[in-house]
Amino acid sequence: MKKIAILGASKPHLPLFLKAKEMGLETYCIAWAQGAFCKDYADHFHDISITDKEAIADLCSREHIDGIISNALEPAVPVMAYVHEICGLNGISVETARRCTDKKLMRICIRDSKACMQPDFEIYDPNKCISIRMPLIVKPTDSSCSNGVTKVTTPDELGNALGRAMEASSNGEILIEECIEGAEVSVESISFKGEHHILTITDKETTGSPYFVETAHHQPSHFPVELQAEIKDNVKRILNAIGIDNGASHAEFKITPEGKVYFIEIGARGGGDFISYELVRLSTGYDYVKGMIECALGTFKKPVFGPQKHSGVYFLSEETSYIRDFILNNQNQPWVYDFHMDNGPLRSLRKSQDRSGWIIYNSDHKIEINR
Repeated sequence: MKKIAILGASKPHLPLFLKAKEMGLETYCIAWAQGAFCKDYADHFHDISITDKEAIADLCSREHIDGIISNALEPAVPVMAYVHEICGLNGISVETARRCTDKKLMRICIRDSKACMQPDFEIYDPNKCISIRMPLIVKPTDSSCSNGVTKVTTPDELGNALGRAMEASSNGEILIEECIEGAEVSVESISFKGEHHILTITDKETTGSPYFVETAHHQPSHFPVELQAEIKDNVKRILNAIGIDNGASHAEFKITPEGKVYFIEIGARGGGDFISYELVRLSTGYDYVKGMIECALGTFKKPVFGPQKHSGVYFLSEETSYIRDFILNNQNQPWVYDFHMDNGPLRSLRKSQDRSGWIIYNSDHKIEINR
């Protein structure tokens, strides 16, 4: 029986554990005990921080683990890369992981490789004037889930934006970027030994300025086939430039009103917000989670797609309070896949973790809310 180590044990990671068990694997759950929802779904549980790479590598070596995996969890990416190299497992390199989790290195890599268009950028230096014209985007180089990201339109707003970015940063480095106006999309992919498979493109809705927290996702994309082809070509060049040759990836782009495509960022993981765990499978028929596990074990098979459908998720918050009535009025509809609403008042969105609920749909057409 092959052995798989899974980093992270919060409830959203449950599909990894269930799929691994379905595949007949012996599972090792690695996470802090507090809040480890998934630990009872694993064969073995180890109370280790998912960032303690030396302890995790020692465990994987001692237990003769065949593969290590996580998903939609940015801090796990460099740890898995370290374990890949120490234990000889299939996955990305440590250097690739650095380029995926440090937005400065990512920008430099794309610039030097000329893989695609991206915003102008610079690292904030308090002793120098910012050369990029406003409006601009201020973000930490090492965060995810929209944490610390702010659009700045006037000099008076810069101080607060820098403060937010610094609070969300571990390394204290701030990226200043040209603000690209337009629609947002993400691209889900999976790679194995350098061969890339583009699975789908997700259309996004956000709160817009100043924090750009995502409020909805929809698959498949509504953009013209020619534009989608350009985006997919960009993704393959980006994957090659960054070095993501094994495993899932989640790339984000902005599309201007004129149809220009700008690369925003990429992660060596599946997308969060149910994108990789639920929406890809619902819209394409491809079992993305199974593919990730197969890739980690070195047994990956080329994706086979099923009937194409529409899937999506709407997130409840103070800004999207109308979604509460939408959920209450439609919760028993056949196209509702799942839903949830927190108790208590709705929260205002400054980051993804501020959401108060969600509803996931799966249908033969896009489900739109009449506001």
